[in-house]
Amino acid sequence: VRLDCGDTAMLMVLKGMLATLWVVVSLILGQSDATPADCIGEFQYCPHSGECTLFECNDKGPHCTQGQYRCPITNHCVTGAAGLLACPHLAGTHWDHTLSLDARLDYLVSTVALGEAIGQLTNAAPPVERLGIPGYNWLSDDEHGVRGWQSTYFPDGPGLGASFDKELLYDVGVVVGTEARAKHNYLVASQGLRQFAFNGAGITVYGPNMNLVKDPRWGRAQEVYSEDPRLTSALTIGYVTGIQGDQYNGTANDPNYALAAACCKHFVAYNIEGGGSGLPTRTSFNSDVETRSFWEHYTLAFHDCASTARGMHVMASYNSMNGVPTAADSNLLNGILREQWDWPGFVVGDYDAYANIYATHHYVPDMEHAAAVGLNAGLDQEGGGTIAISKLQSAIAHGLTNASAVHTAFRRLMRVRMLLGMFDPPSLNRYYKLGEADLQTDASTALNRLAAAKGMVLHKNGQHDGRMLLPLSAKTFKGVSGSMLVAGPVANNGNNTFGNYACDFGNCSTNVTSILGGVQFADTGLDGGEVVFSAGCATTNCSDTTGFAAAVAAAKQAKVVVLVLGTLGWDSMNQGDNPNPNSFEREGHDRTSIALTPNQYVLAEAVARSGTPVVCVLIHGGSIQLGSLLKSCTAVVDAWFPGQQGGAGFADVLFGKVNPAGRSPQTFYSSDAELPPLGNMDLYAGNGTTYRYYRNTPVVPFGAGLSYTTFTYSNLRVDRSTVGPCDSVALTVDIKNTGKVDGDEVVQVYVKTPGASVPAPRVRLSDFERVHISAGETAIVTLTITPKYHYVVFDSGKDNYWTPTMKVEAGPFEIYIGGGQPDYTAGVLNSTVHVSSTATISTQFKC
Repeated sequence: VRLDCGDTAMLMVLKGMLATLWVVVSLILGQSDATPADCIGEFQYCPHSGECTLFECNDKGPHCTQGQYRCPITNHCVTGAAGLLACPHLAGTHWDHTLSLDARLDYLVSTVALGEAIGQLTNAAPPVERLGIPGYNWLSDDEHGVRGWQSTYFPDGPGLGASFDKELLYDVGVVVGTEARAKHNYLVASQGLRQFAFNGAGITVYGPNMNLVKDPRWGRAQEVYSEDPRLTSALTIGYVTGIQGDQYNGTANDPNYALAAACCKHFVAYNIEGGGSGLPTRTSFNSDVETRSFWEHYTLAFHDCASTARGMHVMASYNSMNGVPTAADSNLLNGILREQWDWPGFVVGDYDAYANIYATHHYVPDMEHAAAVGLNAGLDQEGGGTIAISKLQSAIAHGLTNASAVHTAFRRLMRVRMLLGMFDPPSLNRYYKLGEADLQTDASTALNRLAAAKGMVLHKNGQHDGRMLLPLSAKTFKGVSGSMLVAGPVANNGNNTFGNYACDFGNCSTNVTSILGGVQFADTGLDGGEVVFSAGCATTNCSDTTGFAAAVAAAKQAKVVVLVLGTLGWDSMNQGDNPNPNSFEREGHDRTSIALTPNQYVLAEAVARSGTPVVCVLIHGGSIQLGSLLKSCTAVVDAWFPGQQGGAGFADVLFGKVNPAGRSPQTFYSSDAELPPLGNMDLYAGNGTTYRYYRNTPVVPFGAGLSYTTFTYSNLRVDRSTVGPCDSVALTVDIKNTGKVDGDEVVQVYVKTPGASVPAPRVRLSDFERVHISAGETAIVTLTITPKYHYVVFDSGKDNYWTPTMKVEAGPFEIYIGGGQPDYTAGVLNSTVHVSSTATISTQFKC
C-alpha cells in the first residue's frame, strides 16, 4: 500500500483491512448467531457473561448476568434496555436525558480532564470509562452508500447529479442514513467493532462530497454531483436532510435524535489530486483563488449544506488556499462557517490534513505549532491519527494555545454524539431499533435500480431501419442466438459500476449487475444464448487488441451491439504493470487528458464498420472526449458509474421500461486544448471553464439530454416585470408531452446579467424541477429565481476574501426557461425583468 500521509494513516488502513476481514470471517462462521437481540444502542454483548456493556468485555468480572445492562459511570446492573432509565446517580450528569443539551454539555466539559478531552479529538476516539464515554470511530466514507459489506451502493456522484432529482437524493440519503445506523447498531452489539478503525461502522457519514468539477480530469470528479453550484446545492440539501433523518421539508422526524450525521466536504477550493498531473499532490497544493471565484463558485453549495441542510460536520480539505492551509485558516473555519453562517457543528480535517499543516505545507516551524494553529483556527478533530493532537499538551504549556480551545472543540464533538443519542438510554431512541434486517432491503435495491436509470443521459439516438434505434424491443432478439453482442473492456465488470468508496478489498455485496448482466437478466428474458459477450480488449488500457477481430466478427452476426467503454473508478491495479494514466480515475490520481485510452476509440470505429447498429455505453466520472464516438455510435448512453444496480438500470433504459431523462451535470469539451492547465483555479481563465464561464461551443452542454418523447413549452408567466434587488421572481410555464410515451422532463431556469458592471458568469442555472408528464398531457410548473443566483462580486483580488463586496445591481436581467441552456436548446422561452435599485448582498446571500 502506498500512501503519502504518514505511518499513522498506514496503520489505520491496515487496522481497517483487518477489521473488514474479521467481520467477513465472523459472518461466514456464523458467530453473530450467539448475539442476544436485546443488546441495543452503544451497548455490546459480552459472550462470557451475557451482559450488555458500553466498554470492552472484562473476563475477570465483576459481571452482570445474561440480558442485564451495565449502567454508565456507576456500573450498576439493570434488567433490559429500559432499565437504564433507572440507573442511579446519573441525575445532573451528561447521561441525564431530562436536561437540556447545553446543560449536559456544560457538565461534561466541566468534568472531563484536559488529557481526556484531547484524546477525543481524533477519528478513533478512545473510551473514557469513568465518564461513561464509549470509544467511537468517526470514520465512515459513505458518500453514495455505506462503506463495506451488505450495503446499498447507489450511483456515484455524477450519476446522481445527472438525475436532476432533489427528491431522489432525499430518498437515497434516507437509505444511507438508515443503513449507517443499522450497520452501526449491529456491529457494536454483536461484533464489538467499536475498538477497530473500521471504515463504515459509524453513524457520522463522510458525505456528500460537494466540491465542484472545475476540471473533468480531476480524479475525484466521479464522486461529486456536478460542476454547477445550484444543482449541487439542491441535491446536497436533499441528501443531507435524508441522512440526518429530517423530512424532505426540513422538519425533524424525531425531535430528539438524528438518524446519522452528514458531513459537508471538502472545504474548500479542492479540485486536484496531483497523482498523474505532474503537479504537487493535493496535500501540498496551493489553490490560488480570487475573491470573485470564491464567492461565485466555490462556496455556494457549502453555504446551503451548512446553513440550510444543517450538516453536522464539515471537513477541511487537504490543500492550501492563497498560501494558508484550509485546516489552519481561521477566516474560513471560525470566520465564514461559524461567525458569518452561524453554523454550530464541528470541523474535521481530511486524513492527516491537521498534521500536514506542518508536514507537507510547512506553514509552521514544527508539529507543536501545527497543533496550536489548527485548533486556534477552528479545527476540532484530527482526521486520521494523533500526530498533531499529541502535541497539544506541550503547545498549551508553551502558550501557543489554551485549554479553553480544547474544551470548545471537545464540546462540539460531544454535541453531535448527544444528538445521535449516544449518551441516552437506547430505549428512548427509535433509531437504535434498526439492525441487520434493514441492510440492503428489497426497497433499497429497487430505489438503487431506479436511481441508476434516472441518471442515464441519452446523448444520441440515431436512426436505424427508419426509426430511432432506442428503445429496443426484447422481442426482436428473443430466441435468436447471438442476436445481441455486448462488448467493451468494462461491460462485464460489475464492481466497476460502483465507482470508489463502496466495497472494500473485493468484499462486494450481492445484487450487483454489470452492463452485461443487466442486459441478460434484468427482466428482459434474454438469457438463452441471445446475448453473447466478446470484450474486444480486456482492460481499459486496451493495449492488447488481439480480441478486436473476434468482437467485429460477432458484431457482424448480431442485430445490435452494446459497446461499453470508459475508465476504472475503483482501482488501477488490474491494469497491469504500466497502466495508461487515463485508463482510471480515483482519489489520489488525476487523468492527464479527457480522452479515453486510444484503442477504445479504435474499437468503437472497428465495431461500427461491421454495419450493425452500435449502442455505446459510457462508464466514467469526469466528462470525456466524446466527438468521435458521437460519429461512430448509432446511440450513446452515459451511465457514469451507475452503482450496484447499474446494469439493471441501463437495461430498463435500453428496452424502454424507463424513458431516459438524465441531463448532463458536466460540460463535455472537444479536447484538452479547450481547458486551462490542471490546477488553474480561475474560472475565467482561457476560454473559461464550466458552462457558466465557457465561451466556446461544447460537444455536450451542461443540462443537455435526450428523451424517447418530446416536450413543448408555452405560456410563460412572470409574476412581475420590475423587482426590488432583494426580491425573488416566480415563473410559471406550461409543458406538454407531445410524444407518444410517458416521460420525465427536467425544467431548467437560467439567468443572464448582460449589463453587469463587473465580470460575471455568462449564464447561471437558477432553479430546476424534474416532472413526470404522461403522453399528451400538460403540466404547469412554477420555479423561482432568488438574488443568490444573479448577484455580482466586485472584488477581483485575493486579500480579505472573507469580507467581499457583493451586490444585486439595478437594471435588466434575462430569464430563460426550457429543457436546457438557452444557447443550445430549441424551444426555450425568455423574458426580461428589471431590478429597480442596487443593494448589497451579505455572505449569507441575503440583503
